[in-house]
Amino acid sequence: MPHVTVPPTFFEGREKELLRKLALTVRDLLDGKSNNHAEVTLDANSESTVIEHPRATADTTIILSAKTPSAAEAVAAGVVYYEVTVGKVTIFHDSQPDTDRTFGAIYVG
Repeated sequence: MPHVTVPPTFFEGREKELLRKLALTVRDLLDGKSNNHAEVTLDANSESTVIEHPRATADTTIILSAKTPSAAEAVAAGVVYYEVTVGKVTIFHDSQPDTDRTFGAIYVG
């Protein structure tokens, strides 16, 4: 007789409830709700902006998209880049008094 192991239980409850939650999650993902986006405004009069992100690792890539003319100017000048460490993203930029350099950010990985 072959040895059969029982898979671990990841969900306690009724099977229909599990399937309902799974379907809602898949629907949200298809609608673009992957919980990996944020809005970031660069700190004024500073050369870096730090963002705490619990899922950030050294393998995380950040995609920034300018949402204001001031943010677009910073990108065009080539002065925006980032570094990711565990739990933290540091965006390096030039020091400007502008308080409206706002970006949309997507975290991947």
